[in-house]
Amino acid sequence: MRKKITGYALCAVFGAAVFILICRLNHYTELESDQERLRVLCDAFTIPGLLLVALAGLIYAANNGAFYGISYGLRTAKQILLPFLPNEYVKYRDYIAKKKEKKVTGYRFIFITGLVFFIIGIILLIRFNMLYPDA
Repeated sequence: MRKKITGYALCAVFGAAVFILICRLNHYTELESDQERLRVLCDAFTIPGLLLVALAGLIYAANNGAFYGISYGLRTAKQILLPFLPNEYVKYRDYIAKKKEKKVTGYRFIFITGLVFFIIGIILLIRFNMLYPDA
């Protein structure tokens, strides 16, 4: 239970840091119109949401073997180009079997936290479009 809370807290802190960074870069406190403030808030919630959801998607893709071929190729290239490093030759079949044992588990909190940020950003975007349809 404590690990789950820590994961959610770390993702929320990351999202809040990106949120604050975007607000600071857009000079949120100096903006005069509500339209610009709402636009910055929409961006500030959407971007960390997309980053976290994309990270969860990359972990999911890596767990399902999307990068096995690339990582095996890079490992083999390293063995060929740097023969003085201690390496052992591994067949692709054995490499895949070893990789399948090392799947990352328990990353759902990244997706959920990112989805919360993204949904808040979408709600703000809908509100922005309702208030300022010509913008």
